[in-house]
Amino acid sequence: MERTPITSQPGTAPLPPGLKDLKNLDEITVHQHLEAGDMCFQRPCRYSVYGTGDDSILYAQEVSECYARQCLGAMRAFVLKISNRDGQDLIRLRRPLRCPCGICWWWCCCVQDLTIESPPGDEIGTIVEERICCPVYKIIDDFDSVVYRVGFSCCLCKLCSDVVIPIYDGSGELRVAEIKKSSAGDCRDFCGSVNDYTISYLQPLTVKDKVLLLGASFLIDFNFFEKQQRSCC
Repeated sequence: MERTPITSQPGTAPLPPGLKDLKNLDEITVHQHLEAGDMCFQRPCRYSVYGTGDDSILYAQEVSECYARQCLGAMRAFVLKISNRDGQDLIRLRRPLRCPCGICWWWCCCVQDLTIESPPGDEIGTIVEERICCPVYKIIDDFDSVVYRVGFSCCLCKLCSDVVIPIYDGSGELRVAEIKKSSAGDCRDFCGSVNDYTISYLQPLTVKDKVLLLGASFLIDFNFFEKQQRSCC
C-alpha cells in the first residue's frame, strides 16, 4: 500500500491541499516579474514559482504601502500572499519593518525575521536572523524548535557570478537543500532587470518543510539581492 507523505505534525492544522504540486518536486524556480518602470518607481513585487515544466505552480503577490516601497526600499514591511493556479490562497509571509545591516549592525536589536503561515492565519514557522560576523538564519517551526539553519560566506558576490546558499538541518551538519542564484552574465545583473533563483531539495522533505524553505528564500532575497537601495545605508 502506498503511503501518503505527512504534511503536518500532530497537533497542527494540515497544510492546504492546493500545495500538492510541491510534494514530488526536488527543485523549484522562483521568477520575479520585473518591468522597465520598476527601476524608477518600485511597484509591489510579483513572483511565479515553477516546477519541472513551463507552467507556474504558485504565484506570489506583495502587499505593502506605496510610501514604504519608495522610501524604505528592501527594509520595508510587507505581506506576501502566495496562491496556486486556481487562485486559492495557500501561504502568507509576514515581514515586519526592520533596520537593515548598516552601520548599526552590532548594536541594533531589530534582527531580521519573517513569519510563515499556511493556510493563512495558521503560523507554521519563523525565519530569524542571528547576529554574528557572517549571515546566518534559523528556521524555527511551530514547536519553537530550530529545524534548519541557513549560512553562507561573508564575501557574497552578487554580480556576474552564481551564488549558492546552503541550507542545513537543525544541527548544522546535514545539507538538506540549497538556494542558487544564477548570474545572467551581462548588464542585467548590475541594473537589476532580472531576478531568478532555484531551490533544490537535496533530501526527502515534507511539503511543510518545503514551504518553510520557500519562505526563507524570500527573506534572503530581500535582504541580499533586492536592487532598490535601503534608505539608511
